[in-house]
Amino acid sequence: MRRIALTALGFALLLSGVQLYSQMNAAVEKTLQSMEQTGWQAWKDHDAKPVEGMTPDNAINIADGAVAKGKQQILKSMVDPGCMVNSFSLSDFSYLWLDKDTVIMTYTATQDATCSGKKQAGKVIAASLWQKQKGKWMSPFHQETEVPGM
Repeated sequence: MRRIALTALGFALLLSGVQLYSQMNAAVEKTLQSMEQTGWQAWKDHDAKPVEGMTPDNAINIADGAVAKGKQQILKSMVDPGCMVNSFSLSDFSYLWLDKDTVIMTYTATQDATCSGKKQAGKVIAASLWQKQKGKWMSPFHQETEVPGM
């Protein structure tokens, strides 16, 4: 009987820990979603300042058939006056937790933008890697894939 009670207690503690971990993840996911939104708004506003603190030196950004390597190149691309972003929206967020400090975020982005005279894809599936580094969430990798016909 004692063994059954201890097993039940252990199982209950395990389930409460899973719920707490899930609640903590949900709070982090909400924060990361807001940070991702901030990055898109910074691109629209030609203002790299809001993303400087969340872009590590070795970051990589793959979008519109181009690769930006390193923080300075990424920040420079954000303030490019050749990009005119009329609007954007982000939706359908999902998260794949690799460990407590690493998560892959995926979402759908719709956009009305033109860069260097080229109309940008109207809809992309985006993926961002977020890592907690020295107590701060950073995004070392972002990639977008065009949704054909959109």
